Amino acid sequence: MAINHADGMMLASAVACPIAAPVAAAHAGAGWWTVLFIPAGLGIGLGVSYAGQRLVYPIMGFGLNRTSSMPTKWMQQAAFAPFFLMYVILPLAIFWGAVLGTWAGSIWIIKHVV
Repeated sequence: MAINHADGMMLASAVACPIAAPVAAAHAGAGWWTVLFIPAGLGIGLGVSYAGQRLVYPIMGFGLNRTSSMPTKWMQQAAFAPFFLMYVILPLAIFWGAVLGTWAGSIWIIKHVV
């Protein structure tokens, strides 16, 4: 089954956040509290995956709807280029923001709360 770039990055965030949270907590010295960060990271990853898809697809739909009615192919390609760049960059930014935010949030929780 093929998967597109946006879905792949959102799926990767759903997998990477549950890994980043307990690893960061362990590095911060959480001890046995580290186990509790796995389901928290999974919830964050699934939430980011859901929200990221709801953010990326309307941008692509807006660009496709606007460019499909243009008369020549080169105008379509020129007008769609910024939307394609957003399609490539936005899922990567969401993925790394989620992973690094989960990492930093886990360390902050261990240092200041636990």
